[in-house]
Amino acid sequence: MLLLIALAAVLSRGVFIKPTNLLNLVFQNAILGVISFGQLLVILSAGIDLSVGSMLGLSTVLLMIFQFLGLPVALLLTVTIPAVFGAVNGYFVAQRRLPAFVVTLAMMLFVYSLAQVISGGAGIYSGLNGAPLSPVLVSFNRRGLLGVPLPAVVWLLVLAGMALFLRLRLGHFVFAVGGNERAAVFSGVPVTMVRFLAYLGASVLASVGGILAVARVGEGHPAAGQTYLLDSIAAVTIGGASLSGGEGTMIGTLLGVLILGTLNNILNLLNVSPMMQPAVKGVVILLAVYLNGRREQR
Repeated sequence: MLLLIALAAVLSRGVFIKPTNLLNLVFQNAILGVISFGQLLVILSAGIDLSVGSMLGLSTVLLMIFQFLGLPVALLLTVTIPAVFGAVNGYFVAQRRLPAFVVTLAMMLFVYSLAQVISGGAGIYSGLNGAPLSPVLVSFNRRGLLGVPLPAVVWLLVLAGMALFLRLRLGHFVFAVGGNERAAVFSGVPVTMVRFLAYLGASVLASVGGILAVARVGEGHPAAGQTYLLDSIAAVTIGGASLSGGEGTMIGTLLGVLILGTLNNILNLLNVSPMMQPAVKGVVILLAVYLNGRREQR
């Protein structure tokens, strides 16, 4: 992280390390940060959620079409409906013991298709009956708390909430299930409930990311979360979490998100083609997984 910051500072002639730019870095990566914390929760339980990007896209569509009901009801429905789909993921993975990869892949395709049908496959800029976007959401990105942009504040609140959760007894259960499920069962850990809640939590946080996305661009679109799936997995793995479960930290994931954000800035400063940037990210992810594997073998 320090090497990336030093490189970015040199390439930008010191602009990168200015407080305003660092705040902007946090602001730009708030959506990815929120989703990555949900992905971390699932990966800690030795699973994976491929549906978080589609959940975000569906959330943006739902939030826009429900504007005619008023903002509180729209927010409630935007969080509740993805939570139901997350509960379905949790049921099939935890209760029916189906592979998480297959279950969440199927859910990804289903949710994306549902968002396409609802939106007609295009962006939505107003709710049913032509209801405009709530003024609160319109001005959300322009406001701040003690100089910190509100999307970054939401990200920090999610960070604090997740950090607290993982320190509670139920949070310890998540590590236990991911680390050694058999030992967790013999220790009386409610494995099924823990896994169920992990997938439920990932979907809820994806919907929060969708709300932030609508506040940023003022649009609902089925493909709004397309890039966030792989980036969330990348952030968690770069942050030191083990894909086999049971190992990872909130701070590590936070740094993983910031490393990806800094890497994007550096690639832009170097005028690297957008078509080549995913390849660079792929190399970074592979290197992170390789180093984590070496560390676990020791």
